[in-house]
Amino acid sequence: MVTDIKMMDAAIGEAKGTFRPIRKINVKEEENFYIDKSDSIAEALLKNLGFLEKGTIGIAFITLIGAAIGLMNIMLVAVNERTKEIGLIKALGGTKKDIRAQFLYESILISLLGAVVGIVSGILLGNVVAILLKTGFVVPWAWVISGIFVCSFVGLAAGLYPAFKASKLDPIVALRYE
Repeated sequence: MVTDIKMMDAAIGEAKGTFRPIRKINVKEEENFYIDKSDSIAEALLKNLGFLEKGTIGIAFITLIGAAIGLMNIMLVAVNERTKEIGLIKALGGTKKDIRAQFLYESILISLLGAVVGIVSGILLGNVVAILLKTGFVVPWAWVISGIFVCSFVGLAAGLYPAFKASKLDPIVALRYE
């Protein structure tokens, strides 16, 4: 074990010089022992972290699909609950495009509220761990921006079907709906 990384090669040479007489190896013979450095352990750990990262991405993708299905169900319930309101909007001159936009904006807004909660909790939790490890405060801006884009896309995808369903309602039938 060395205190400075620059002394690693000298320490390996010293260890080899110590082990060769103990193992009774001549100068011309190859070494029959191996010196393992901690960087090989670090390489193995990084390789295992790569598998962990791929697994985490898979779990996140499954979670996003579940969140999109949940948001779509919420929006379908909102369409069903607000059928009379949709009929009134159409009766007052609202177009299909206006109704689609209203429900798409609502879906994206709900999704972005989830993104804000996730980003804030992620930054707080990550920096609590950083404080425990005595490292600096970090805001991962690339992850924040990508999280906003992903949540916007999920909100848009989950709101498409309910928005089209709402825009196709007949105003007279919608006004009579109870």
